[in-house]
Amino acid sequence: MISSRNIVKLLLHLFGWGVLLLLVLLQNDLSDWNDEDYFLFTIVLVSMGIVAYINLYLLIPCYLFAKKYANYTGFLFVLVFLTASLITWVMNDLNLDSIDWSSRFVVTLIALAALALLTSGGKLLAEYLRKMMKFKEIENKQLKDELALLKEQVHPHFLFNTLNNLYGLITQDQNQKAAEITLKLSDLMRYLLESSKTDKVSLKKEIKFLEDYLSLEKIRLTNNTDIRFEVSGIVSDVFVAPLLFIPLVENAFKHGLNTLKADGFAHFSLSVQGKDLFFEAKNSLGKSLENSPESGIGIENLRKRLQLIYPNNHLLDIQKSNDEYKVVLHIQL
Repeated sequence: MISSRNIVKLLLHLFGWGVLLLLVLLQNDLSDWNDEDYFLFTIVLVSMGIVAYINLYLLIPCYLFAKKYANYTGFLFVLVFLTASLITWVMNDLNLDSIDWSSRFVVTLIALAALALLTSGGKLLAEYLRKMMKFKEIENKQLKDELALLKEQVHPHFLFNTLNNLYGLITQDQNQKAAEITLKLSDLMRYLLESSKTDKVSLKKEIKFLEDYLSLEKIRLTNNTDIRFEVSGIVSDVFVAPLLFIPLVENAFKHGLNTLKADGFAHFSLSVQGKDLFFEAKNSLGKSLENSPESGIGIENLRKRLQLIYPNNHLLDIQKSNDEYKVVLHIQL
């Protein structure tokens, strides 16, 4: 069965020869042609085909692509020279006295050389485009593989943090809270599994996931802890890469509220303004983390994902003072 690629190639060849025939028809009055004219035209057309296809399928692959430039130039010159000599000999044999032999040979040689250069240029262009497409395919596969790996890393990282919180409650004999967290965790894990199967998710579902996670943290922490999540500008649903915001939320608890003995705060906001999405995470900072690095595994993972998914359409800004940690994520959708 003929592949679609070969069909396209065949159509391009037919188009090229069709254009050539059309030019001949436009420049000549076929009503004045005799048998010798048709015979000569057939010889010229066949000779041009021989030059074109020997160049395309023998000389270019064997010598030009192999970077044997001297061999390619020599063989191409011999091919053009012999073919021009053959055409000139046929024309001479037909006693076409209106043009002398040398002029016929030079004109034919130039025409065949132009044809050879045209086919070489077309072949080189086609090969360049083929390599670019192949390179793009490989690059896209590498990006997809890297994104898949980064996405998979989100799940165990998130699960580890949550199970660690659950373990803390169990060791403190807070079984009721531990039971509530277990139920919440099952819903969160269900979303993690669903989101892992797609490249984009509904922003509304992502917001619901964050709200469930925050409700889980409210169960674990004291009632005096100030946890807020404000959403604005969601007029119509949009789609984003899954699990972009949870590392920032987790970071606020892991490196913020979890280190405070006194009550603290964690404020989050998400807004959509036209094609711009803004997510802000702000939390109180424990004294033990005042000199801590500004990124952990979750944040570093997020940086890589953003660079792959929104390479020139995002900004991640981290600000830290003595008692406050703030992260602003801006994405152009």
